[in-house]
Order: sequence, then structure tokens, then C-alpha cells
Amino acid sequence: MSLMQIPRRIEYALRAMIHLADRPGGVARGLEIAESEQIPKYFLEKVIRDLMRGGLVRSHRGPGGGYELARAAEQMTFKDIIEAVEGPITLNICVDGSNVCALQPACRMYRVWEEGQRVLLKVFSQTTLQEIVDSRRPMFPELRGHSAAATMPPKP
Repeated sequence: MSLMQIPRRIEYALRAMIHLADRPGGVARGLEIAESEQIPKYFLEKVIRDLMRGGLVRSHRGPGGGYELARAAEQMTFKDIIEAVEGPITLNICVDGSNVCALQPACRMYRVWEEGQRVLLKVFSQTTLQEIVDSRRPMFPELRGHSAAATMPPKP
């Protein structure tokens, strides 16, 4: 079966950032993050570089050095992290604003892609690292066969 899947690079970046958010004010070494989050060390280093370039992570050299969040976890969203490692989020080429699709104004699928893009960006923009750290349980357990009673309460 073929899946529409988030690239590994994004998944690793999110896992690393959640790990760092779990250590407020603390510094985590690369090896600790790699082992704890099951991310290949060489891949983690590349992802961390992108997160540093995006202004989301700071590094500290020397003994006791490592990585830490560059700003508070409640100020960083999934969208920030994804865009730091992959660039702008686009569900399909027709919704990226470039108007390169020759089928566009007559395309009957455009409305679906446009709505999917809107919903995707809304979820990623509203999901903060702090929200994930605070949850400590699956956000969407119904997708994993768990009871609805374990779902996160809605945002106020």
C-alpha cells in the first residue's frame, strides 16, 4: 500500500524539537537526542543545522554544550519547524500561488486541494511545541484505535 506520508526529515525535526521542549531551560546533547528519539545521528545533525538557520535552535559548545530552543516552546508551531527544514508547506502545486497548472481555472479538484491546504496550515499553525509537551498522550487516539475519552480537550 502506498501512503501519503510526512517526509522523514520533518518527522525527525519535530521529534528533536519536542525533545528540546521537554527540557525547558536545559541543553541536550546531539547524541542524547539521537538515541532518545531514534534519529540517525548524521541525519539529526543536518536537521539541527536547518533548525538553527531558521532561528529555532541555539547551540552551545564545550563541556555541558549541546542544543536548546532559541525561544519559548509556546512561541513555536509545527508550521515554523516544518518550514525551517522543508520550506513553505504546499499540499499540491496548484495551491502554492505560482499558477503553473495549465488546468487551473477549470480544474474540478482545485477546490479540494485549496481546502486541504487551508486546513493543513491551520492545524500546523495552531499546534505549538508547548501544547505537545503538555499533552503527554496521543493527540488523535481515535486514529490509533483508542477510545475517544483519551483525546485532548479542545482549545479554549
